[in-house]
Amino acid sequence: MAQQTIISHQQLTHERAHEILQRSYDLINEHDLAHVPTVFTEDIVFEDDAAPEALRGHEDMRRFLGSIWTAFPDFRLELQQGPYLAQDGGVAAHVRMTGTMKGKLDPPGFLPTGAPISLDLGAFYELEGDRIRRARIILNMTDAAIQIGALPAPGSAGEKVAVFAQGLQVRVKQRLAG
Repeated sequence: MAQQTIISHQQLTHERAHEILQRSYDLINEHDLAHVPTVFTEDIVFEDDAAPEALRGHEDMRRFLGSIWTAFPDFRLELQQGPYLAQDGGVAAHVRMTGTMKGKLDPPGFLPTGAPISLDLGAFYELEGDRIRRARIILNMTDAAIQIGALPAPGSAGEKVAVFAQGLQVRVKQRLAG
């Protein structure tokens, strides 16, 4: 197979970047692991705040997406703004992720809550041909945890209990150390 070159900022137009990202999100939204090689290069490096470590290669992407689709069977990505082209050829976008937590989220092992989730993501890409070669996805994990019920909402009784428990833990640790 011929080596594809990374699209430079001179070659990549806003329209072309939009087309590539929209096609990628459409394929991901089909929840079909067979699309992984169509969306990502074989040497993909995918860093996502929701993943415990950087994902490398198609097998890591299949495992990650399979876990997300199990936890959120109605998972969707939607381009909200952008893409924005960087001078170095990178592409950035504001993306919204939505779904309903109907399955176990593993890792870390959260059980289904039936809670809806809607998160805004910052997505930064390096493209090769029509595929994503590198990705860095930034999201507010605290907001995600609150929405799925893994953390208490701000100002709630659950938050007050968590703050009390944290303070108690600090005091015990200080006494043991001192």
